[in-house]
Amino acid sequence: MTTVCISHGDLDGITSGAIGLLAFPGSEFYFSRPSKIHKDLYRIAKDRPESVLISDIAVNLKQFDNILRAIGRFPKKTRLIWIDHHPISSSQKKRLASKLEFVHEVGPCAAELVYRRFHEGLPEHALRLALYGAIGDYCDETPFARTHLDNYDKRTLYLEAGLLVQALQEIDYRRESKDLLRKLSLGIEPSSMNDIVSLAMKATRIENEIFRYVQKHARKQGPIGYVLDIPIGGYRGKSAKFAAYVTDSRIGISARSTDDDEIDMSIRRRGKKVDLNRALNSVLADLPDAHGGGHPAAAGASVNRSDFPTFLQRLAEYAGRS
Repeated sequence: MTTVCISHGDLDGITSGAIGLLAFPGSEFYFSRPSKIHKDLYRIAKDRPESVLISDIAVNLKQFDNILRAIGRFPKKTRLIWIDHHPISSSQKKRLASKLEFVHEVGPCAAELVYRRFHEGLPEHALRLALYGAIGDYCDETPFARTHLDNYDKRTLYLEAGLLVQALQEIDYRRESKDLLRKLSLGIEPSSMNDIVSLAMKATRIENEIFRYVQKHARKQGPIGYVLDIPIGGYRGKSAKFAAYVTDSRIGISARSTDDDEIDMSIRRRGKKVDLNRALNSVLADLPDAHGGGHPAAAGASVNRSDFPTFLQRLAEYAGRS
């Protein structure tokens, strides 16, 4: 093993990972997530790779010390690059940057940042991958995205990105997503992948049914609309947005009960007044075993089932003050 690329399983992670494969041809590729990146780094360090590129993986604050220890397991000659766009404190950013090359900027998507870091020598379709990532992660208003979208018929790019966004609702990221990532790195357009088109159409039909379900079952608490345990896996971010819309709320939540007696949530905002990442940092601070975070407009959280009413009340109060 000489080079490894690690990324997240959503569209921004897949496109940034595909660009990473173009920057480091022949790399091994793995999906990861913030809750397990430290474990994956420990495992990969045993193989003493020459280079490791991590993209679109938020730095897990609760595992920060474990992340630093895992980084310390790599040989000094290993080139470590971490490219991300999730919020992080200045002190943690400084500590991480002292251990590896840390490319970080809030606003652009990770795919844009990876493209900008390695753009020299990349094929033309790498730029389209960056724009797919920007569209999929609601980061298509950056100067980079606006400039380059203007160089294409952006309606076509939105179609291609939309097919990917929809199809990923029906794809197991541990298997099919890796195949999709490698096809994208080869320059194959989503509209040319019959399986992706079929899955996107299926997901769109299901999404319409979910909207109708949320219309009937969403509840409202202050400025928050929420729906519990939608009867189908996935579609959490979409159903959170639907919950905000149908209840005319500023924040939408799609919550799922887990086998561990927890409530796992996808959270989306409506409008731009509430910073969800900051809100969660405040609301979850003293709730036992609670964790969460993300972007200002999209985040996730998990709390004990018994703490869910308290969480809703606190988040509603926070939003009311914003």
